[in-house]
Amino acid sequence: MTPGSTEFLRARQLLDGLPWFQGLPEDARNLLAAGCSWHHLPGGDVLFYEGESADAVYLIARGSLGAFRKRDDDVQSIGEMFAGESVGELGVLTGRPRVATVRALRDSELLKLPGSHLETLANQFPQALLGLARLALKRAGQGGARRYDSAPRTIALLPQCAGAPIREFASQLLMRLSRFGRVRLLTSSDAHHSIEWCLQQEEDARFVLYLADESSGDWRERCRRQADAWLLLALSDETPGAFAEVLQPVPHPDAPRPEHLVLLHRDKPRLGAGKRWLKTRPRAQLHHVRHEPDVGRLARLLCQQALGLVLSGGGARGFAHLGVIKALREANFEIDAVGGTSMGAVIGAGLAADWSTEEMIEVFRRAFYDTNPLSDWTLPLISLVSGHKQSKLLQDSFGDRDIEDLILPYFCVSANLTHGNAVVHRSGPLWYWLRASTAIPGIVPPLMHRGEVYVDGGVINNFPVDVMRDLHHGEIIAVDVGGDYRLRAEQDETELPPIWQLFSEWFGPKRRPTLRQVLLRAGMVNSGSAAQQARALSSLLLAPPLGDIDLLEWKAYYRAIDRGYQYALRMIGGDKDALMQETPALW
Repeated sequence: MTPGSTEFLRARQLLDGLPWFQGLPEDARNLLAAGCSWHHLPGGDVLFYEGESADAVYLIARGSLGAFRKRDDDVQSIGEMFAGESVGELGVLTGRPRVATVRALRDSELLKLPGSHLETLANQFPQALLGLARLALKRAGQGGARRYDSAPRTIALLPQCAGAPIREFASQLLMRLSRFGRVRLLTSSDAHHSIEWCLQQEEDARFVLYLADESSGDWRERCRRQADAWLLLALSDETPGAFAEVLQPVPHPDAPRPEHLVLLHRDKPRLGAGKRWLKTRPRAQLHHVRHEPDVGRLARLLCQQALGLVLSGGGARGFAHLGVIKALREANFEIDAVGGTSMGAVIGAGLAADWSTEEMIEVFRRAFYDTNPLSDWTLPLISLVSGHKQSKLLQDSFGDRDIEDLILPYFCVSANLTHGNAVVHRSGPLWYWLRASTAIPGIVPPLMHRGEVYVDGGVINNFPVDVMRDLHHGEIIAVDVGGDYRLRAEQDETELPPIWQLFSEWFGPKRRPTLRQVLLRAGMVNSGSAAQQARALSSLLLAPPLGDIDLLEWKAYYRAIDRGYQYALRMIGGDKDALMQETPALW
């Protein structure tokens, strides 16, 4: 590249913005830029394949790339990379083959830094690659894997049916996105401008929204091609129009760009609408929009500034989650996504349904306080209880809702005993998968589904902060109600005493844990180590003091709620008038 040329100056401008090369002398920067070259990569084309030798680092000037790995017969998405990011540095500096296949998600312009030129640069200026080497070592320490966390910069708003209020929605989204940077809205009135003009708008703004019309045509195609992500806008009670992307094959199926299906509700959300619209786009992220605050949540999720809440399992101790949620809401925390295991999954489902705090307390009071959900005893061949009562309580509480009907993005975790792994549920009948997530082994019968056996998710992952971190980027509040539980015995013994002695102790002090306590504790024994991992993955870890509340103490409902509420107030600084004089732990 000729020094002083337009291409050279553009390369310098891009390189100067990278933290790796800041602080280098002018001669080193000029030498670096001189050895680079510009490359245009059309949407869908491959930059390099997994397993190839690494011969260059690439900087993204415009456009976006996707990274993918082959797993058996499937292609797994690692993530997306956008303008201003790099790709390929790990392989070049470590000498390892490429760890993923990288494709252009849209037409992209890249600056290529050949590995041989970087070596020449390092010979003359040894400090030049120090920052890049640190980055490579960090990623090598993560096993060579890389998680791409950038937010899209260009977003296509594509109506999927006639009559959707797309301009009103675009205005609301623009206002919400503007809190994170400058936003430009381009409409069909800008169709006469050149592609170069559009690219200049992308360089000048943090976000560019491309608003398509309710028809096919050149402008809609430009919106599709220029976007890092698609927002597929639909009225929940309508059917797709002839121009709708949901009726078309996924472009570049080996490298799909992020798609968000946004269902606009005229009033109360209609059950089943999410599942119906997702049929042709099962990999799209679903968002329900009823009013302007829901647009704010969508903007935070797009910008990866969302707040996720993770609720652990813990039996009756899980009622403390209700108190924590009450305190968070009073302190104006905007929770954008929720997930959990076992009782945490049940409480989280109420939050994801956008129930008020009072409504949640009332619904779960009827389900767990007014009646013991584990009192339908049966012949203990598979479990102590039949599971009928628990299933009915979950059905009565959540009705015919699917997970896709929940307002907030939501997941629950169960354990698949057939394959020995944790399963994350993000679709399907809500009560059904909550039944799996709360099937305490030995106490409640497992859920059998299509020949496979599912039990309480606490067996494998009682505190799924890692799942939330994989699904959503941003801050995470994690609430652990089971990590400090200790199962104790009052005496040493290797076998039980005669049965008559056990009966004589029935009404006296308990010297040994009950069968139900042993089974429940065995199902969540890994929660202590999970709490340690959660501290590293979460932004705030809350662990209410619940040492005096047993896992099966359903009548501690209100005490657990208040314990969680008072603890959260002290941790996050809530309404001081609501604080008790003494800490709840002293009760």
